[in-house]
Amino acid sequence: MVLVISCTHAMVHLAEQSFSSVEQVVCGEFHLTMQQSGQYGSILRVPFGFGAFLTGILADRLGASRVLTLYLVGTAVVCLSFVFTTTTQIMALQLFALGVFASMYHPAGLSLMTSITTPNDRARALGIHGVFGSLGLAGAPLLVGLILLNPDATWRNFYMAIGVIAAVLVFVFRWGVTRFSANAVASAAVSTIARSPGDLARLKLFSPAQLQIRPFIILMTSSACSGIVYGGFLHFLKRYLSDMKSFDFLSTNPDSVASYLASLVLFCGVAGQWVSGRIASPRRLAPMLSLVYLANVPLLFWISVASGTMRLIPCCLLGFVHFMNQPVFNSLLPDYVPAKTRSTWFGFSQMMTFGVGALGPSLVGWCSNFHLAFAVLAGISLVAGLLAIPIWRERKRQFANP
Repeated sequence: MVLVISCTHAMVHLAEQSFSSVEQVVCGEFHLTMQQSGQYGSILRVPFGFGAFLTGILADRLGASRVLTLYLVGTAVVCLSFVFTTTTQIMALQLFALGVFASMYHPAGLSLMTSITTPNDRARALGIHGVFGSLGLAGAPLLVGLILLNPDATWRNFYMAIGVIAAVLVFVFRWGVTRFSANAVASAAVSTIARSPGDLARLKLFSPAQLQIRPFIILMTSSACSGIVYGGFLHFLKRYLSDMKSFDFLSTNPDSVASYLASLVLFCGVAGQWVSGRIASPRRLAPMLSLVYLANVPLLFWISVASGTMRLIPCCLLGFVHFMNQPVFNSLLPDYVPAKTRSTWFGFSQMMTFGVGALGPSLVGWCSNFHLAFAVLAGISLVAGLLAIPIWRERKRQFANP
């Protein structure tokens, strides 16, 4: 079931990264500026983020599997509708609708994932889940590059391909739900938790009956900062890498070259998610989260001053480091929210990450040049890392005195 859920996670990030992967082609067709491109990127990302809180509440009432099915069906229909896109007004409505349906994944998917795992194996399972998400991000520009090798293909063919993939996943997911009972798996998982006095004390401490407000606020604020960095970096990644002429031998189509390079950067994120999931443990979660956020800072400054072929190196390193935060954050959050409303609070967290993070593309577009934009993102990432330190100190004390 972990693999089935992870496939639907890959799908949501393929949809999320879709417009960013074709924004230069779309800008060429509709004569849009860089600032306008950022605004259209935000049209997709705002509902993707802010809709997550509402769909989290919905998932707690209707059940995660039903919400995930609706997300897949809606994504398939909207992506297939891009074949009819003739104006920017129609495109704006489609991007908004895609963001709405995509917003349904994280609160429902993460709640389902954490309900079928224990605190001891949760980080590893979420590492696998994160790897698939990064594969979806990396797959978006790669799929664009391959489709545009056909001289008769357009960016609309890319969206049609996404729609077909989503439609297939509807049947795969329903098969998974039928084949595996999430409740049965969760019950079996709970019975395997170690029963030493220290483990029982920590289990009680990190399975709260009520929302733990102070650490929750800290996590949400740091996540919002990280989301702005995420949104701004991803939306303009292809554009940032498009001036690297040393790689023109990869294709005669410049957009395909930029797509391949962006895909390489995002594949580094796959490695980061896997490593993070492997080394994370309940005791390491808080220090890892703070250190990962702080490690973004020098890399973003490097990106702000890099030029030519050298741009690829810091981007690949940032891809690896930045995405390490996701298995860690998603493993840490359940320790501070009640299990019975976990979808709601995962939805709220995704609203902060992707909703506030939707400001990222507009912020970078407003800066108008990458030197200023990535320096600003470095400062925001520094704030995220510093905010997470109090949780690190508190958990160190809690593990020392269970």
